[in-house]
Amino acid sequence: MKTKTKVVVVGGGVVGVSALYHLSKKGWSDVVLVERKELTSGSTWHAAGLLPLFNMSYSVGQLHKYAVDLYKKLEEETGKNVGFSVVSNIRLASNKDRMDEYHQYAGVAQTIGVDVKFLTPQQVKEIWPLCHTDDLVGAIQHPEDGYIQPADLTQALATGARNMGAEIYRNTTVLSMRQTKDGWVVETDKGSIECEHVISCSGNFARQTGEMVGLDIPVIPVEHQYIVTEPHPEIQKRKKDGLPEMGVLRDSDSRWYMREEAGGLILGPYEDGAPACYVEGPSKNSEYELFQEDLDRLAPHIEGAIHRVPAFGEVGVKKVYNGAICYTPDGNPIVGPAWGLKNFWINEGHSFGITAAGGAGWQLAEWIVDGEPTIDMLGVEPRRYGNYATKSYLKAKNEEAYSHVFITHFPDEERPAARP
Repeated sequence: MKTKTKVVVVGGGVVGVSALYHLSKKGWSDVVLVERKELTSGSTWHAAGLLPLFNMSYSVGQLHKYAVDLYKKLEEETGKNVGFSVVSNIRLASNKDRMDEYHQYAGVAQTIGVDVKFLTPQQVKEIWPLCHTDDLVGAIQHPEDGYIQPADLTQALATGARNMGAEIYRNTTVLSMRQTKDGWVVETDKGSIECEHVISCSGNFARQTGEMVGLDIPVIPVEHQYIVTEPHPEIQKRKKDGLPEMGVLRDSDSRWYMREEAGGLILGPYEDGAPACYVEGPSKNSEYELFQEDLDRLAPHIEGAIHRVPAFGEVGVKKVYNGAICYTPDGNPIVGPAWGLKNFWINEGHSFGITAAGGAGWQLAEWIVDGEPTIDMLGVEPRRYGNYATKSYLKAKNEEAYSHVFITHFPDEERPAARP
């Protein structure tokens, strides 16, 4: 293990590995990543792998756009198949307010160069024949959207980084970090590493990593469940007949996403009552961890899914995943320089981490190597929260942010949680 390097990246999920990859791509090959267990063993491994381009934030929207473009090229560059299925994404609208929101979003998308198409219910039916469309007003479609295999993506980025000279130390736990006049010393259970910069990409461990350097990083994860079904004969027949995959379907008003998976379906609701988790942090032995599923909490969304896609109710449940997703009070990640600490960088709170990882790593590399980002990063600014963001505040607001993923977002919306 090196004892001196330019940058130490803490955390080996897709977010951390992307940061390492992009630093190497900018010419900084003398960089290392330390991961306490195995790559992807935090939240990356159980992610559903969706790549939603839809985002009302200019900052986050550009991070997502860059990532989707990057992921399409990774196999050619690294020789590793990332399992990227460009099947498009359709967001349904059941009322006029929702369509108005989509028109507002289309303005953001046009500004940052994201292709959005408006669909009639009839066009939705043509693309998604198993979808009930009689009560829809319309929909939007991202033709370049789809899904990816998160573990394969991470390994491809790791291969790319290693090919450019970066090093990755697995099963290496960070014990402490201290600032020196020349930079930082990262103490691990395998020895110490002197470096100029540290990037915190520790996911569920964000708050513990922050505590090592005196930062209260406003991130607490929330439990997210998704259901994987047994195969459905109609979907299997479509594949046998050579028909295209129906793509990712999002029913915003019923608050869920759905896509094909191995001849069956995946359903992922964003329900009320999903609890914050790891409030005191994960255990030191946490690895590939899931929570007990709670299907009762998902009941209204399962009913909504059966209404919209009756085939979902015709197959059995193969597996339910209930894992942690990192959240911040506004649902946007925290990407940029830490307050009050020179050369300490934060890349945490990614609730759409698979999608944002590529863009976040890209901009941090630009910022660290060249001194400034190349896009407006105000929407993910680490200093946007004050000392009011206590643990109890974060718990209430992050649970709210999770439950509000699919609500209709009106301009200047006010959210009630954690108000005095």
